[in-house]
Amino acid sequence: MSRVCDICRKQKMSGSKVSHSNRKHNRSFDINLQNVTVEDNGQKRKIKACTKCIKSIKA
Repeated sequence: MSRVCDICRKQKMSGSKVSHSNRKHNRSFDINLQNVTVEDNGQKRKIKACTKCIKSIKA
């Protein structure tokens, strides 16, 4: 199962873990995905959405 937002297509990002001595190691940042039930044309669907999209839908 992929960890991708069904609405905005946001996915895992990469960056560097930086120690106190400024040594850099690769790391990844997972997005905050939640399983949400949304109603679409009278039908309920389960989607994976990031929390930013959930806030924008409910607002």
